[in-house]
Amino acid sequence: MTGMDERDADGSAEPSGAVRCAGMSDASWVGTSRRDQLLRAIEGEIVPRLVLAHRGQRSIVGEETRPLQVNEAMLVHFVTLLTEVEVEDSRAYIEQLRADRYSLESIYLNLFTPAARRLGDMWSADECDFTVVTLALWRLQRLLHDYAPQFDCKGVEPIERRRILLATMPGEHHTFGMFMVAEFFRRDGWDVVDAPVASASDLLALAARQWFDVIGLSLSHSGNVPQLTELIGDLRRSSRNGGVGMMVGGSPFIETPALLKQVGADVSAIDARQALMAAENLLALIPDQAAAEQRR
Repeated sequence: MTGMDERDADGSAEPSGAVRCAGMSDASWVGTSRRDQLLRAIEGEIVPRLVLAHRGQRSIVGEETRPLQVNEAMLVHFVTLLTEVEVEDSRAYIEQLRADRYSLESIYLNLFTPAARRLGDMWSADECDFTVVTLALWRLQRLLHDYAPQFDCKGVEPIERRRILLATMPGEHHTFGMFMVAEFFRRDGWDVVDAPVASASDLLALAARQWFDVIGLSLSHSGNVPQLTELIGDLRRSSRNGGVGMMVGGSPFIETPALLKQVGADVSAIDARQALMAAENLLALIPDQAAAEQRR
């Protein structure tokens, strides 16, 4: 994010008052709603930095853990820590949760994610100003960075016939969910390709050039359903794997399950865990058409 000290990359400096999302022109910044600005900041900056920080690292936590179930009081308390006190206080809260053997995975999914969304809701409703939200997001980013080495990356080697391409719908910026999904697939032994794709033509070229058993696409706006339908058809025709499985996700498919058939995909999923199950089921149904030399 702009408006932060040069030391932002390793999380060592507090942000200044203003923030702009990476890759946004002045014109797009002015014409974008305040909520979209914040969501782009959350999804385009915080989560990618988390992913890059912990990718390839293995867990240093050996004890058994349990899932964290977050209620409204816990969420409000954590958001208050992020917005009203120093980062050390919010870190102490997470340390207590870890001492109580709650898994870092469930802390990320059940506490950090809804906290980021709650901050967006507070800003949208004018319950706190832009500077407060920016500072809170910086603190959340610091926590993600600090706990990255402990994230439960199992270091599983990729499994044969487990290669997936994950991408957001070209032109959309809500990448939060897709980054989370990618990490779950990696931990389960999938070979994941999730590099940002600038356009539909780039995505088609990648699918034609490399073998993928499954392609997963995320859609955040129902207005892009026609474009997604066209893209899925083009991917099936151009894919190096003629029997590639197509998986979709995102809020439009949660709100309207019938969209799955409309866009021409095979399966949909509402979260990372369900996406894994759906992809495994797809592989059981799709013939193994590839010899090793075809796949590489």
